[in-house]
Amino acid sequence: MEKPRGLRLQQSLIGVIFFGVFSTLAGLTLPHAAEPSLRASYALLQGTNEFSLWAGGSPDSFGNIEDRQVLLVGLRYGRVLAAWDWISLEYTLDVFPAAVVFEPNDARTGNSTIYGAGLSPLGFKLRFAQQSRIKPFLAASVGFLYFEHDIPLRDTSRFNFTPEIGLGIDFFVTPKTAITIGYKFHHMSNAGISSRNPGLNSNVIYSGFSFFTP
Repeated sequence: MEKPRGLRLQQSLIGVIFFGVFSTLAGLTLPHAAEPSLRASYALLQGTNEFSLWAGGSPDSFGNIEDRQVLLVGLRYGRVLAAWDWISLEYTLDVFPAAVVFEPNDARTGNSTIYGAGLSPLGFKLRFAQQSRIKPFLAASVGFLYFEHDIPLRDTSRFNFTPEIGLGIDFFVTPKTAITIGYKFHHMSNAGISSRNPGLNSNVIYSGFSFFTP
């Protein structure tokens, strides 16, 4: 018997998340033949630029709106604003060429997949353990996403604000490249620009790859 479309989409989303995490962990086992011996070489200095590709998703939503899954693909630019012996502060900007919400079948569209794109122009990232290859971090940002149909319910809005906060770990493969595993609480709502504003909350697990330049 053929599986329902919604179930296949949920399984695909979960597969993407686990594949990203598995690929990240596998990358950490690569040999580091050219790794410098000086611990300070892993420190991020003020003015360092970060360029990153990451992807992740949430297998479910919670709060006012349930039974929704979210998939995000992001391109990131970051710049270290300040650095000390044990911590660094980075400004981040994320571009979302693809944002997808999977929801129960909708009579409006005949399917359960709604596509969007957007931008998070204001973000900050605090990295700890400056001298270490393994750097825990805290991150927060705010931005927006625009979808082809109203999200998360009919008669809400295609345009939604997306504040988020999270944490994770950067694993530096070399002094200039890193693999990231992270978690973020992701909120989506229209902030009252529509008469209905239920909000969509998601626990997003993601992984990514970054390289750094002076």
